[in-house]
Amino acid sequence: MSEEGNEEGNKEEFDAREDFMAWCREHTGSLRLTARRHARDHQAADDAVQHVLESFWKKWEEAGLRRKVKNTPGYAQRCVINAWRSMERSETAERERLKKYASGEPVPETQDLYSGIEWKLSLPPMLDMLNPTWRSVIELRYRQGRSFPEIAALMGISESTARRFDKRALIALAEAERAWGEKGGGDGRR
Repeated sequence: MSEEGNEEGNKEEFDAREDFMAWCREHTGSLRLTARRHARDHQAADDAVQHVLESFWKKWEEAGLRRKVKNTPGYAQRCVINAWRSMERSETAERERLKKYASGEPVPETQDLYSGIEWKLSLPPMLDMLNPTWRSVIELRYRQGRSFPEIAALMGISESTARRFDKRALIALAEAERAWGEKGGGDGRR
Protein backbone atom coordinates (compact mmCIF):
# COMPACT_ATOMS: atom_id res chain seq x y z
CA MET A 1 0.00 0.00 0.00
CA SER A 2 2.80 2.39 0.85
CA GLU A 3 4.56 1.47 -2.41
CA GLU A 4 1.41 2.40 -4.33
CA GLY A 5 1.35 5.76 -2.52
CA ASN A 6 4.99 6.33 -3.54
CA GLU A 7 4.22 5.44 -7.14
CA GLU A 8 1.29 7.85 -7.20
CA GLY A 9 3.49 10.58 -5.70
CA ASN A 10 6.18 9.95 -8.32
CA LYS A 11 3.55 9.97 -11.08
CA GLU A 12 2.22 13.35 -9.86
CA GLU A 13 5.77 14.74 -9.77
CA PHE A 14 6.41 13.38 -13.27
CA ASP A 15 3.15 14.93 -14.51
CA ALA A 16 4.10 18.31 -13.02
CA ARG A 17 7.51 18.07 -14.68
CA GLU A 18 6.00 17.19 -18.06
CA ASP A 19 3.44 19.97 -17.71
CA PHE A 20 6.16 22.50 -16.88
CA MET A 21 8.39 21.32 -19.71
CA ALA A 22 5.50 21.64 -22.18
CA TRP A 23 4.76 25.13 -20.91
CA CYS A 24 8.45 26.08 -21.23
CA ARG A 25 8.66 24.77 -24.79
CA GLU A 26 5.63 26.85 -25.71
CA HIS A 27 6.50 30.12 -23.95
CA THR A 28 10.27 30.43 -23.49
CA GLY A 29 10.75 31.98 -26.94
CA SER A 30 8.25 34.77 -26.31
CA LEU A 31 9.69 35.38 -22.82
CA ARG A 32 13.19 35.72 -24.31
CA LEU A 33 11.89 38.21 -26.90
CA THR A 34 10.23 40.25 -24.15
CA ALA A 35 13.41 40.25 -22.09
CA ARG A 36 15.58 41.19 -25.08
CA ARG A 37 13.37 44.19 -25.84
CA HIS A 38 14.14 45.57 -22.38
CA ALA A 39 17.65 44.35 -21.61
CA ARG A 40 20.79 45.94 -22.99
CA ASP A 41 22.35 42.63 -23.92
CA HIS A 42 21.18 39.13 -24.72
CA GLN A 43 23.02 37.60 -21.77
CA ALA A 44 21.14 39.77 -19.26
CA ALA A 45 17.86 38.93 -21.01
CA ASP A 46 18.55 35.20 -20.86
CA ASP A 47 19.55 35.48 -17.20
CA ALA A 48 16.24 37.17 -16.38
CA VAL A 49 14.26 34.48 -18.21
CA GLN A 50 16.25 31.74 -16.48
CA HIS A 51 15.62 33.34 -13.08
CA VAL A 52 11.86 33.46 -13.72
CA LEU A 53 11.73 29.89 -15.00
CA GLU A 54 13.59 28.68 -11.91
CA SER A 55 11.17 30.47 -9.61
CA PHE A 56 8.19 29.10 -11.54
CA TRP A 57 9.56 25.56 -11.34
CA LYS A 58 9.99 25.79 -7.57
CA LYS A 59 6.28 26.67 -7.24
CA TRP A 60 4.88 24.79 -10.23
CA GLU A 61 3.03 22.25 -8.09
CA GLU A 62 0.89 25.06 -6.65
CA ALA A 63 -2.35 25.15 -8.63
CA GLY A 64 -2.72 28.91 -8.11
CA LEU A 65 0.56 29.71 -9.84
CA ARG A 66 -0.09 27.33 -12.74
CA ARG A 67 -3.52 28.83 -13.27
CA LYS A 68 -2.14 32.37 -13.16
CA VAL A 69 0.71 31.59 -15.55
CA LYS A 70 -1.43 29.62 -17.99
CA ASN A 71 -4.49 31.88 -18.01
CA THR A 72 -2.76 35.26 -17.93
CA PRO A 73 -0.23 35.51 -20.77
CA GLY A 74 1.20 38.77 -19.50
CA TYR A 75 1.96 37.47 -16.01
CA ALA A 76 5.09 35.56 -17.03
CA GLN A 77 6.23 38.46 -19.22
CA ARG A 78 5.76 40.91 -16.34
CA CYS A 79 7.78 38.58 -14.10
CA VAL A 80 10.61 38.56 -16.67
CA ILE A 81 10.62 42.37 -16.92
CA ASN A 82 10.64 42.70 -13.13
CA ALA A 83 13.47 40.16 -12.83
CA TRP A 84 15.53 42.08 -15.36
CA ARG A 85 14.88 45.40 -13.58
CA SER A 86 15.87 43.88 -10.26
CA MET A 87 19.10 42.52 -11.76
CA GLU A 88 19.81 45.89 -13.39
CA ARG A 89 19.29 47.78 -10.10
CA SER A 90 21.61 45.48 -8.19
CA GLU A 91 24.30 45.75 -10.90
CA THR A 92 23.95 49.55 -10.97
CA ALA A 93 24.26 49.72 -7.18
CA GLU A 94 27.37 47.56 -7.32
CA ARG A 95 28.92 49.77 -10.01
CA GLU A 96 28.21 52.89 -7.93
CA ARG A 97 29.76 51.30 -4.85
CA LEU A 98 32.87 50.35 -6.83
CA LYS A 99 33.11 53.90 -8.24
CA LYS A 100 33.18 55.30 -4.70
CA TYR A 101 35.98 52.96 -3.73
CA ALA A 102 37.92 53.77 -6.91
CA SER A 103 37.51 57.55 -6.49
CA GLY A 104 39.05 57.48 -3.03
CA GLU A 105 35.91 58.99 -1.50
CA PRO A 106 35.54 57.70 2.04
CA VAL A 107 32.84 55.05 2.25
CA PRO A 108 31.44 54.74 5.75
CA GLU A 109 31.87 51.26 7.11
CA THR A 110 29.17 49.72 9.25
CA GLN A 111 31.43 49.55 12.30
CA ASP A 112 32.13 53.28 12.07
CA LEU A 113 28.42 54.05 11.89
CA TYR A 114 27.67 52.34 15.19
CA SER A 115 30.68 53.57 17.10
CA GLY A 116 29.80 56.12 19.75
CA ILE A 117 26.07 55.97 19.08
CA GLU A 118 25.28 56.76 22.73
CA TRP A 119 27.34 59.93 22.52
CA LYS A 120 25.66 60.99 19.27
CA LEU A 121 22.22 60.43 20.78
CA SER A 122 23.10 62.59 23.75
CA LEU A 123 23.48 65.66 21.54
CA PRO A 124 20.05 67.14 20.73
CA PRO A 125 21.35 69.33 17.88
CA MET A 126 22.58 66.24 16.05
CA LEU A 127 19.22 64.51 16.38
CA ASP A 128 17.31 67.67 15.45
CA MET A 129 19.07 67.81 12.10
CA LEU A 130 17.71 64.37 11.14
CA ASN A 131 14.60 63.72 9.10
CA PRO A 132 11.78 63.19 11.67
CA THR A 133 11.10 59.66 10.45
CA TRP A 134 14.77 58.73 10.66
CA ARG A 135 14.93 60.26 14.14
CA SER A 136 11.96 58.12 15.24
CA VAL A 137 13.66 54.95 13.96
CA ILE A 138 16.92 55.88 15.72
CA GLU A 139 15.19 56.66 19.00
CA LEU A 140 13.13 53.46 18.92
CA ARG A 141 16.17 51.38 18.01
CA TYR A 142 18.85 52.77 20.31
CA ARG A 143 16.99 54.45 23.15
CA GLN A 144 14.18 51.95 23.55
CA GLY A 145 16.09 48.92 22.29
CA ARG A 146 13.39 47.83 19.84
CA SER A 147 14.05 45.34 17.05
CA PHE A 148 13.49 46.21 13.39
CA PRO A 149 10.29 44.12 13.15
CA GLU A 150 8.90 45.97 16.17
CA ILE A 151 9.87 49.35 14.71
CA ALA A 152 8.26 48.43 11.40
CA ALA A 153 5.03 47.41 13.14
CA LEU A 154 4.94 50.55 15.30
CA MET A 155 5.61 52.94 12.43
CA GLY A 156 3.57 51.14 9.78
CA ILE A 157 6.53 50.63 7.44
CA SER A 158 8.28 47.53 6.16
CA GLU A 159 11.21 46.03 8.03
CA SER A 160 13.57 46.75 5.13
CA THR A 161 12.47 50.40 5.14
CA ALA A 162 13.15 50.60 8.87
CA ARG A 163 16.65 49.19 8.31
CA ARG A 164 17.26 51.61 5.44
CA PHE A 165 16.15 54.62 7.54
CA ASP A 166 18.39 53.42 10.38
CA LYS A 167 21.43 53.22 8.11
CA ARG A 168 20.73 56.59 6.47
CA ALA A 169 20.32 58.23 9.86
CA LEU A 170 23.57 56.73 11.12
CA ILE A 171 25.38 57.97 8.01
CA ALA A 172 23.91 61.45 8.52
CA LEU A 173 24.97 61.42 12.18
CA ALA A 174 28.50 60.33 11.23
CA GLU A 175 28.73 63.14 8.67
CA ALA A 176 27.40 65.67 11.19
CA GLU A 177 29.92 64.47 13.76
CA ARG A 178 32.73 64.80 11.22
CA ALA A 179 31.59 68.32 10.23
CA TRP A 180 31.23 69.36 13.85
CA GLY A 181 34.79 68.21 14.57
CA GLU A 182 36.10 70.12 11.52
CA LYS A 183 34.45 73.36 12.74
CA GLY A 184 36.62 73.30 15.82
CA GLY A 185 34.17 71.65 18.16
CA GLY A 186 36.61 68.82 18.74
CA ASP A 187 35.04 65.51 19.25
CA GLY A 188 33.23 66.73 22.36
CA ARG A 189 34.05 63.65 24.37
CA ARG A 190 35.83 64.11 27.65
